[in-house]
Amino acid sequence: MAVGIKEVLNGERSDAKATSKFETMSPAHINAGPRDANPCHGDEGVGDIRLEDSMVDGRKDKALVGMTDRPTKRVILSTSTPFADTVVRSLYRDPDVELRLIVPQGLVVGQGELENVRCYEDAPQRVTDTTSQPLRGQFNMTAANLADWADLLIISPMDAGTLGSMVCGLTTSLTLTLLRGWDVSKSIILVPGMTTRQWVAPITRRHLDDIQVFWPWVKVLPPILSKFEAPDRLVELPWDGRESFYDEIKKGLGWSMGMDIEGGRNPSQEVDGAEKENGLNGKQNGTTIPPIVSLQSSDSFSSQATITHPTPTQTALPSEILSMIFEALGDWETAAAVGIYTRLPTPDQWKPLIPRSHSSQCTLEYAILKRPFSEIEQYLSSASPWKPLSSTSAHLILKFSRIDILDFIITSRSDIFWSTPRLLNLPFRASAIYGNTALLDWWLRCPELPKKDYLTDAMDSASRAGYIHVLDWWRNSGLPLLYTERALESASAEGHVSVLSWWRNASECSPEHALPLKVGKSVLLAAQSGRTNSIAWWDQSGIPYSYTESVARIASTHGHVHVLELWYKLKGTKMIFDNQVLVGATKNGHVDVLEWWRRSGLHVEFKTCDIEEALEDAITGAEERVRRWWERNGLNLGVGTSEWMKVKVL
Repeated sequence: MAVGIKEVLNGERSDAKATSKFETMSPAHINAGPRDANPCHGDEGVGDIRLEDSMVDGRKDKALVGMTDRPTKRVILSTSTPFADTVVRSLYRDPDVELRLIVPQGLVVGQGELENVRCYEDAPQRVTDTTSQPLRGQFNMTAANLADWADLLIISPMDAGTLGSMVCGLTTSLTLTLLRGWDVSKSIILVPGMTTRQWVAPITRRHLDDIQVFWPWVKVLPPILSKFEAPDRLVELPWDGRESFYDEIKKGLGWSMGMDIEGGRNPSQEVDGAEKENGLNGKQNGTTIPPIVSLQSSDSFSSQATITHPTPTQTALPSEILSMIFEALGDWETAAAVGIYTRLPTPDQWKPLIPRSHSSQCTLEYAILKRPFSEIEQYLSSASPWKPLSSTSAHLILKFSRIDILDFIITSRSDIFWSTPRLLNLPFRASAIYGNTALLDWWLRCPELPKKDYLTDAMDSASRAGYIHVLDWWRNSGLPLLYTERALESASAEGHVSVLSWWRNASECSPEHALPLKVGKSVLLAAQSGRTNSIAWWDQSGIPYSYTESVARIASTHGHVHVLELWYKLKGTKMIFDNQVLVGATKNGHVDVLEWWRRSGLHVEFKTCDIEEALEDAITGAEERVRRWWERNGLNLGVGTSEWMKVKVL
């Protein structure tokens, strides 16, 4: 027989089989363990129901369900619907869980087996109600003590109004008061519950974004949605978040993922019979394996949960940390592939590729991103002959090192490989764009690709990207090494001194393995890019280099005062330059460079005609600025021809 919350809290049962006694708990009793609590029976209440009324003993008889070696975990479930029945029973049956409920008045939960669960009424309180100050005091004390007592708070479902109140920091109910004073080192699991129109409303997205940013300890799961059906009822839609909900409970309690919450066997793992009876607990080969359980936002009303299991030697980062990492990187694709919720917008090129519903036709791109290999294989098998893969498909295969897909394509659909330019140019892309030696290993060992032809841009671009591990791979590959001056030039321009050191070390090996250095215009490109670390490296390397006479001119033209300062420090009075250092700075409006040359004390020559021509060619917005500087420093444009061509000193 169902037990009403009001009857439970007041110690009354409608059936004649049991007449349980109920204690009136003061807030101080909340932190006391079941063996320490000293119940004081009574019938007093606040209104019809006292908030602190609860059952005598919240323990479960562990002798009946079997002892475990884990410490007892304390869980608070705040719920407002009978949805909680299954969850409450699952938690209640687990010997390692001590459960307490926060429920509205009149809610029916359980079927007679929850006699020893402590319950608290989630009665709303008006902010301006001055007659309920004693109740407010009880709210605060009860919430504070429950926050200290609990290891995990579950709120399922939370309606749109409560969600808004939570974000605004209101404390008009016990649940909201508990949220406001929650220990942020502990997790909260939140399941929104609202209509489909409320869920897609912009205000809901804003509230969820606020929670994502300012409440990182709150895990928001897929919503429980309902929709209106004429004439006057709301119909609840199927919920796709039950699996992730159970897994998040186990994750929040720090337990392994080997068992179904109701004691069922997980098909992907082996568990023994004792674990099957222990509800939430589960092990795999005796090793606790923390899960990665996260949500990927969707354009549909509901979200999809993706669950992956790290190996026993790995430690999974919390999904909140992963979310922040992906957002900082701006990597929507990887976040979507591993199922991590982020606030990153869906890229424009992906919007037409994502199925609008579960029944919609899935694109190959989306299949590579999120679907199992068997589905990808079906797509590729049915593809038209010699039809190249899209740029996005090829990009995903290379980005995520999908060797399995490459193997299938090269062995079963070689026409796709030979017609897809991005795959044909795999050595370059793996070296320069993805920095992925696993792809290079596949390419080198693939028997279907007997000719290992590649272009110089593979090693050149690896140097530009700073991929030393890729350069090591090429050097150890046994293939002829193809590269040009661009390898050192681009590394210098990017400031990759570690790459420059790699090339120097490679050139100093035994003669049969030494790599000739192709210096090119490395120092000049470093000056153009403002890379003082590269310039300093070249000066200290002992490697001969050219174009020293142009460094000052290039640095002046591009406005790099810090390069001029370093170059002057390295060369002193032997610094080579000509009158073009002032011409280039004038054309590009670099007043700070002109001022540096004026204060340097160096003998800098110029002609009035060159400066006037440079002013005429100055970039937009720079002419007046540099003209005023020259006027302040003695330049007179209204002179005769002889004076106009005369060499002067700054």
